[in-house]
Amino acid sequence: MRDEKKKMPSNDGIESQKNTPQKRLFKKKRAGVVLTEEQVKEIREGRKQLRKDLRAVGIKSRKDFELTASSLGLYFDKRKIFAFLWFLKARWLWALITALLLVLTTFFIMSLVTKMRGHFTVNMNHELFQEGFSVSESPSFIKPGSYLYSTPLEEAMCISIMDISDDFLDTDGYFHGENYFAFTFYIRNDGKSTVGYEWDVSINSESQNVSSAAWVMIFEDNQMTLHAEGKPNGSPEMIPGIDDDLHGYAKMPFGEYAKYPDEQYEIVNPEGTIPFYRMIAEPFKDETVVATGRQVSVKPKDTHRYTVVLWIEGDDPDCTNALIGGHLGLEMNFKLLEIQEEK
Repeated sequence: MRDEKKKMPSNDGIESQKNTPQKRLFKKKRAGVVLTEEQVKEIREGRKQLRKDLRAVGIKSRKDFELTASSLGLYFDKRKIFAFLWFLKARWLWALITALLLVLTTFFIMSLVTKMRGHFTVNMNHELFQEGFSVSESPSFIKPGSYLYSTPLEEAMCISIMDISDDFLDTDGYFHGENYFAFTFYIRNDGKSTVGYEWDVSINSESQNVSSAAWVMIFEDNQMTLHAEGKPNGSPEMIPGIDDDLHGYAKMPFGEYAKYPDEQYEIVNPEGTIPFYRMIAEPFKDETVVATGRQVSVKPKDTHRYTVVLWIEGDDPDCTNALIGGHLGLEMNFKLLEIQEEK
């Protein structure tokens, strides 16, 4: 299992309220779209900050920098031969070369994204950033920003939730447990208004249907919800299965953190002298969205803490040898609520 990456995040933070056209001869573009002067400036500033962040964690390779920058949308299209093409007059030749460049650019970006598999990311849209929100791996917000990313957990094997200790709750940033991945971060309102936001945890990269056996815990201010892909009939995944009343957990795994304990656990043998528990996961929202949530009223200086834990559940019926060599990547996205409560 790998918490990996397949596509560039939308990175709405690159957008700008202004739309000043570029005045340079050869316009800066991203993914074939001409950028505004404000967007060019923000991308350059973002690349500068990213370079500092990577060096701070010991990553100095230009290749790693470009891969990470590409996955976060902090790049410009390559145009090394445009100066030569300026002298070409034939329109059909321009059209042919442009088409070839688009194809090559597409393959280039796909190649970069494939190599970037494994970076769990946290993204915040421009509107929320404009309201003064920021995210950080530190509760003191030493390095606030509009996005976060982590290094991947590689060569992970199937485990039981009982193999996961709660040590990750005492660690900020990413935490590589034994065959499980966790990432803890904070979001804070540094603006002047009380507003709301909504979030989602989504799959951004997958191979070999790893999500069928992947389980996810999401802690919001230390209140945990449990998620797994539902059954074909829409019913939730359970361990032990609904027809198995002979087995169960001796205690509720992470039950002390459960946001909805009555919905996440049930007693398998209610007539027995020793209770055993069944674990019930909330089904994924759809094929790509694991879970959603919201905070409807976040006051200035309010801070919320999030932890996302990912593992391949060995007791899940879909955990088979067919998953060997596969990968799974997630991202968590935050955006401003379109409809806010009246103040």
